[in-house]
Amino acid sequence: MLILQFNNLKNLNASLQVGDAVYAHGTSEQLLGGLQQTNGDTGTNQFIGILRKIDNNGGNQYDLHIDDSVAGARGTPQSGDFIMFSKSSQGDSGVLGYYAEAKFVNDSTEKAELFAVSSEIIINSN
Repeated sequence: MLILQFNNLKNLNASLQVGDAVYAHGTSEQLLGGLQQTNGDTGTNQFIGILRKIDNNGGNQYDLHIDDSVAGARGTPQSGDFIMFSKSSQGDSGVLGYYAEAKFVNDSTEKAELFAVSSEIIINSN
């Protein structure tokens, strides 16, 4: 388990959730072919793992617990790396599991019509 600590963080991205894939991208200058690279592109995004827990240690301090033992995870980010995340292609929305049940109740005595009901179905055997 890898723990990334963020201090003095104004706010954590509200979209970040447990289960998201976490990546790092180097921000320091690198030498490429003997020339110093200063255009900000310092390599490729590096997958570091899956977010398993978010701790708010009070105020603007956060710990992100990342499972770095998953397949494809490569290494530990360096101080100063840009940290980003992406949503999984499955399982982030819609109905999860093997079945779903819904109950609609209208306690009004006024006439009412239900126009539409819909749901996303996601194949998930986790």
